[in-house]
Amino acid sequence: MDLWKSANGMARVQLICADPAAAISQIIAAGIAVYGADREDGDIIVRFSVRRQDVKKLRALADRRGYELTVSRKLGIYWIGKRLLRRPVLVIGIAVFLLLALYLPTRVFFIQIEGNTSIPTRLILEKCQQCGITFGVSRQEVRSEKMKNALLQAIPELQWAGINTSGCTAVITVRERTAQQVPEENCGVSSIVATRDGVITEITTTRGNALCKVGQAVKEGEVLISGYTDCGIAIQATRAKGEVYAATNRSISAVLPLKWQAQTVKTATEKKYSVIIGKKRINFYKGSGILGNTCDKMYEESYVTLPGGFQLPIIIVTETWVSYEQADVMLPEPALSDFARRSIQEQMVAGKILSRLEQGTADDELYRFRGNYACTEMIGQVRSEETIKPYE
Repeated sequence: MDLWKSANGMARVQLICADPAAAISQIIAAGIAVYGADREDGDIIVRFSVRRQDVKKLRALADRRGYELTVSRKLGIYWIGKRLLRRPVLVIGIAVFLLLALYLPTRVFFIQIEGNTSIPTRLILEKCQQCGITFGVSRQEVRSEKMKNALLQAIPELQWAGINTSGCTAVITVRERTAQQVPEENCGVSSIVATRDGVITEITTTRGNALCKVGQAVKEGEVLISGYTDCGIAIQATRAKGEVYAATNRSISAVLPLKWQAQTVKTATEKKYSVIIGKKRINFYKGSGILGNTCDKMYEESYVTLPGGFQLPIIIVTETWVSYEQADVMLPEPALSDFARRSIQEQMVAGKILSRLEQGTADDELYRFRGNYACTEMIGQVRSEETIKPYE
């Protein structure tokens, strides 16, 4: 059966008569084309195919002649299409499937990052979204130089970026910049200056010219070790190196309430769920999610992934709300003293607290704390010096 006959529609019929050969001759004489006639010797049954529009004419001829005519099969694209029209839901589904088969290969629905070591993958994905590489973007637009340049400008730590597409997946291959270490000898001239007022207790100079000595009082910003050394004939410029320790005084003061309300006993735990699709968030609970002091909230996000590790732009958010009872809590004085000492210790580059004088008073529901601390600490800090080249 050729394409035209299939599109027009064919019918396979069975004819029962006393003389099948004569019946076939009469049918052909009536202008009905017969295809694929099949009859066994001595049998009164003949099977053949006719065109769809000849079935009615053939049936009328069989009724006049007294033949028994039965349509056994309907063949061709015409009859398939007619059967499909009786099932509109199936037709719509096939149409949608064909449209998606043509549309989906032109779009990007998954993004894969390769080549990054120190830059987080999630950061690159966020910058990609800002540059236009989002869910459903055109493949042709993603592979443009404009997208690559926008990504490199958004992340200065990247040296090169390439975007290739494989099906509905955009594979972004990146190369990070390598930090070039510049030798200290080529970094200019520097001196070591004092970061605080104090009295020098120890000085160690490994490079440069020391301008202070043990027992000398210095002020903040004063040069302790200079990068310039007078050699008589010429002045040597270098990067000063050394350590300078001094006796310093530090103080701290604070005003706090004597008592405040704090969380004590856990009363309830409740979980809330929401979904983030792209930039749209759908909450499956009532309320804004802004909690007071009586409740804590733990936030957890999990991406929806397909087999193979491809992430969909769908995030399932789980929030755990924990409620507490509140009660009045008095200020623990030793804890405040320990906090003050730890805070001062963390402010030092190196050193220790030699002695302390702390005082706390309570009045008008307020607690006033003041502490003075005698310390020995390293006060030397490197400062780059400005160099001016003469005109040649």
